Amino acid sequence: MKRKNIVITIVLVIVLIAIFTNPSIEDHKEAVKIKFNANLQKKLNLEDGIVQAFSMMIGGVVLDGFVDNMVSSENYILFSITKITWDKDVKVVGIGAFGNVFISNKIDKAFENNLKNN
Repeated sequence: MKRKNIVITIVLVIVLIAIFTNPSIEDHKEAVKIKFNANLQKKLNLEDGIVQAFSMMIGGVVLDGFVDNMVSSENYILFSITKITWDKDVKVVGIGAFGNVFISNKIDKAFENNLKNN
C-alpha cells in the first residue's frame, strides 16, 4: 500500500472510533455529578460526621434533580459538549470524546464562588 493510502486508512479508523465512542447524554450527566460530588465532599469534610452523612444524602437527591433538569449535551458526531442551563443562561462546561467526558474547572470556580457568597 502506498503511504497516502495508509494515512487515509488510519484517519478513517480514528474517525470511526471517535463516532462510535462519542459519550451519551448519561455520560455527560454522570461526569457533572462526579465533579459536583467532589466539591460537595470537600465542603463537608469540615463538618461533623453525622451532619456530613445527612448532607451527602440530601445533597445527592438535590444534585440528581439538578443534573437531570439543567445538564444537556450537543452531539457533533466526532465529539460532544456538556452544557448547563441556569436562569436561561447556557454555559459550556465540558467536552466528550473517545468515551470520556472532561469537565472544565468552571464548575469548581462557580462552586467556590457560591460558597463564599453564602
